[in-house]
Amino acid sequence: MKKAICLVLTLVLLCSFAACSKSTENQESSASSDTAALQPQVVVSEKGYVSMLNDLTTNADNYIGQVVQIEGMYTLQDFSAQGGKIYYYVYREGAPACPTCPANMCGLEFTTSDGKYPDYVPKDGDANSLHPWIKVTGTFNRYYEDQNGQQAGPFYTLDNATYEIMTTRGAESV
Repeated sequence: MKKAICLVLTLVLLCSFAACSKSTENQESSASSDTAALQPQVVVSEKGYVSMLNDLTTNADNYIGQVVQIEGMYTLQDFSAQGGKIYYYVYREGAPACPTCPANMCGLEFTTSDGKYPDYVPKDGDANSLHPWIKVTGTFNRYYEDQNGQQAGPFYTLDNATYEIMTTRGAESV
C-alpha cells in the first residue's frame, strides 16, 4: 500500500499547475526539533507547488539535507495493526484533469523528533476541508524500506520536522 501511495505521489509530481498564494496565520505548533531554529532553504510555495515537489524528488541529491518548508492538508496512514508503522503527510490535490494523477495526492511524508502530530485521524470519505491545514518545516531526506523481502523506494520525507496548524487555508488543489 505504501509503495502504491508513493508511486501515486511521484506520478502526481509530474503534473504542473499553479495556484494563487494565500496568507496564513499560526494557530498551534509543535516545537519538535532543532529544525525550529533553522530557516528554510527551500520553500514550496503555492505557486509552482507541483513543479517544486517534482524538482525535489527528481533532483533529490541537490536537496538532501536542506531544510524545506511546505504547506498543505494533513493526513496519515496507519499500518500499525498489521505490524507496520504510521506514515504522516502534508499534501494538496493535484490537477483534477491530469491523467497521471489518479489519486490527486501531491505532497511529502514527514516525521517529528518528539513523536507529536496534529490531533486528527482521517476517516474514509472525509472531505478535504476536515483535514487540518499545516505548515511543515524539516530536513529533506531519502530512505528505503524492506517490503516483503524486497528493497522499496526511494521514499522522500522531511525528518525532524516541526509543524504549525494554520487558521487560514491555501488552495487545496494545485
